[in-house]
Amino acid sequence: MHMRCLISNSHNPYFNLATEEYFLKNGEEELFLLYLNEPSIVVGKHQNLLAEINLNGALANDVNLARRITGGGAVYQDLNNLNFSFIHNCPERDKINFIIFTNPILEALKSLGLNAEFSGRNDLLIDNKKISGNAMHIYKSRVLSHGTLLFNSDLSMLSDSLKNDHSRYADKAIKSVRSPVVNILGHLKTPITIEEFTGSIFTEITQGKEDTDLRPLSTDEESAIQKIAKDKFETWDWVYGYSPKYVFENSIQFGDDSVTVILTIEKGVILNAKFEKYSKHTEFFNELEDSLSRTPHDFKLVREAIEMAKKRAPHLALNVDHFCAQLF
Repeated sequence: MHMRCLISNSHNPYFNLATEEYFLKNGEEELFLLYLNEPSIVVGKHQNLLAEINLNGALANDVNLARRITGGGAVYQDLNNLNFSFIHNCPERDKINFIIFTNPILEALKSLGLNAEFSGRNDLLIDNKKISGNAMHIYKSRVLSHGTLLFNSDLSMLSDSLKNDHSRYADKAIKSVRSPVVNILGHLKTPITIEEFTGSIFTEITQGKEDTDLRPLSTDEESAIQKIAKDKFETWDWVYGYSPKYVFENSIQFGDDSVTVILTIEKGVILNAKFEKYSKHTEFFNELEDSLSRTPHDFKLVREAIEMAKKRAPHLALNVDHFCAQLF
């Protein structure tokens, strides 16, 4: 079967996610794609973004926040994490499974001397530690199967970027399951660069295969992909607003008092804000409830709402950034 084989020249996560969608939904061409993203957190299609990420850390480190069209859990990616994608025509759905689609990657890793194996949770492991997570999306008779390869990622950033505690969020979203992870580089007998690793994986999968098409993206394809990235993957409505309806609850220490906040959010927008169990600063909290109503659950906009409410209580000693952080 004719297969288009590409290494993306872009490190923009929105462009690379749009590339997958473009090829999945246009034509019948099968695809093998490799790409590197600049520091990003990519959540699964059906996840609650804010429940999965350490928002303060992500904002402080200028980490991109993105949502993909496949299911599964949240992943941290950087320029030392290699992403791979396969798009296949699969008219017989009973033949769709992760083992078939990840096997070429598994064999490519073994060619580098790595003792990698497939896990029942759709992961690839070395020494029982995760090096690759995989996810899938079916569109008509075509399937996108893609995954990550932790080559030499910043594992401390990975740990700091993702939440382990979902207790403040009540929803029906898919929750990430954290697993012990390890970088591939430490298991190679001879150290190589991420560029050499990328080239090796690409060559191993494409060499000697018939009907491989190594054409780069055309100008028209690139324009169409940029449009998908701009109209969908970069938008607030997709990244934040696609999260399932949820209720956020937290207890905040406020001077000598504590206050319980309950936010009801749908399509990323706060429908109702309620502050309970406080005995002081009534005017401020009443104003804040009004200010937050119909406000997107977005750090910058929530902070502005807190500032607005604080104007009604000018003598109130309040660290706005700290207070705002407790609402996420």
